[in-house]
Amino acid sequence: MRQKLGQHFLIDESILEQILTTANIQQTDSVLEIGPGQGVLTKHLIQNAGEVIAVEFDRNLVDALQRTVGHLPNVHIVYGDARHLDYQAVLTEHLPSQQRVKVVANLPYYAATTIVLAFFQFPHVITSCTLMFQKEVAERITASPGTKSYGSLSVICQYYSAARYCFTVPPSAFQPAPKVESAVIHLEVYHRPPVFVQDEPFFLQMVKNIFLTRRKMLKNALLKNMAGKCSLAHVQEAFTHLHLPETVRAEDLSVQELAELSNVLISYQTAK
Repeated sequence: MRQKLGQHFLIDESILEQILTTANIQQTDSVLEIGPGQGVLTKHLIQNAGEVIAVEFDRNLVDALQRTVGHLPNVHIVYGDARHLDYQAVLTEHLPSQQRVKVVANLPYYAATTIVLAFFQFPHVITSCTLMFQKEVAERITASPGTKSYGSLSVICQYYSAARYCFTVPPSAFQPAPKVESAVIHLEVYHRPPVFVQDEPFFLQMVKNIFLTRRKMLKNALLKNMAGKCSLAHVQEAFTHLHLPETVRAEDLSVQELAELSNVLISYQTAK
């Protein structure tokens, strides 16, 4: 096993069954698996889904998967880095019918956040994601406003998808066992975000920046971390317009409220 790739192979059959149930895999589904590793989950997916595309970044494991399952008619083994894949191109190559896919993955801890954010760039081809993360990351993605885990990752993931924490996975479910607990979450990816955002790059930048100093009051975080984008006068006007209290912090606001704040602030930019 190559430790630099953060490989911990899932071996608990009961957890595998829970993942399949959570993902609601049907014979009519096409599934994209990230990090199949030794193919334990892959074999279950092949039996339950119509088509399986398995993306693996370890060349040795790709070769092994080709030997064990690569000959089957409904599986496609792809060598690639899931952080930087053009998922549209991958699906076009292996799924001529162009149907959307369900993603199932036991994500490597070191790259998990980058990979899930990459998925959101392809809402037209990805319908849902059933993903395993380090438990702490899973809690952050699914956190509610006002909780200590709620932050920029929560907001961004919940802007692009309906996020649900499903179940906790103990270290003993893996070989070798990691030092931390894991968790499975389910993301139902929106074809189009239900929250209106006038300028998405500005919204995403604002969300990332205001949580850099999460203990600061939101007004101060905007002025400190969005310097050049938000003047004091515009921030004050926005707070008045949205009826936000002076002492509100970023972690207190929902995705909808942060979208509204972004829209008001960008309107001042475009009015210049």
